Amino acid sequence: MPQLVNATPERIANHFVNNLFEQNSDSLHIRRVAFWVGLIVLGIEKVASARYVPGARQLRFDYNNQTYKATFNHHAGGSQRGGIDIIEILPGRKSPEGSTVHSITTLQDAAAFYDNPAQYLP
Repeated sequence: MPQLVNATPERIANHFVNNLFEQNSDSLHIRRVAFWVGLIVLGIEKVASARYVPGARQLRFDYNNQTYKATFNHHAGGSQRGGIDIIEILPGRKSPEGSTVHSITTLQDAAAFYDNPAQYLP
């Protein structure tokens, strides 16, 4: 069974924030993203038919018969400050990545995603 499959949104957010700090505790652009994680997780909860944590650094979820993952990217949105990318997962062996469907690069982006996540997903 995938990790945290039945966990609450709060537990999932804690998992990701803890992982961010364990892996990159001295990085300011990692720290700024930590404030957004709860909004992003709660936005995903609104639309996901299923969600799970296959690895420490990503959250996979199913929406509209498609699989996506939310993961930290040091260069999300073309910035050097980093953010959270929502990436389409394609069918096939080893779950190949498709395109980035949305990059969350500010607190305002995270709030907008929380308010209406379906707007940002195909």
